[in-house]
Amino acid sequence: MEATEKAVAMPPQRPRFERVQLNTRVRVEIEQMLQRFVEDHNTTVQSSVDLALAEFLAARGYPLPATDDRRSR
Repeated sequence: MEATEKAVAMPPQRPRFERVQLNTRVRVEIEQMLQRFVEDHNTTVQSSVDLALAEFLAARGYPLPATDDRRSR
């Protein structure tokens, strides 16, 4: 990895957490880039959006509470 590249978190392949439906609309360009990312990295929209929102909220002072890994499996 070059010094100018930043290491970014990748969405987990198969997280197992309780989930709820989140209805929202995004710009066409965002959906297209998301689909490209999902294909390029063999992941899912669900995992990518989940991680993106977690990082967005944490960066603004709303980190997720710690979870017990045994409950998430």
